[in-house]
Amino acid sequence: MPEYCEIKLRGHLDPHWSDWFTGLELTHLEEDETLLCGMLPDQSALHGLLERIRDLNLSLISVNCGGRSSQDLNQE
Repeated sequence: MPEYCEIKLRGHLDPHWSDWFTGLELTHLEEDETLLCGMLPDQSALHGLLERIRDLNLSLISVNCGGRSSQDLNQE
């Protein structure tokens, strides 16, 4: 079942990495962080994405899946 996910990483990733992260949208945040967000087809896709993050030795800050996006919550 497809699910919306947000993954926050330490540092600013170059936008060309978007394809490597299964087409998720990359957004640079002010705190020297990058937010990856978008729909993932299932939990196995999420685990594969987390493996890629590990393989690149990126610092994972948070993972939030399901429910509404943080952008939706900020608009309320």
